[in-house]
Amino acid sequence: MNILVDSSIWIDYFRSGINSGKLDRYIDQNLICINDLILAELVPFLKVKKQFRVIQLLYNITRIHLILIGRI
Repeated sequence: MNILVDSSIWIDYFRSGINSGKLDRYIDQNLICINDLILAELVPFLKVKKQFRVIQLLYNITRIHLILIGRI
């Protein structure tokens, strides 16, 4: 089972560490995943903060692909 962690949770985690214990456990157990939309929201913020190591770690998390359903 993978847990998709929303960008709002990540931002809270990076800024204040609220609920960080729970997220840390999920990270340690390799249960979390991320997608390109969440990365697109997080990476610019982290680049401004010069958190390049964190960016690399986020890119190493299991990534799920977004699928567009409907007419194009």
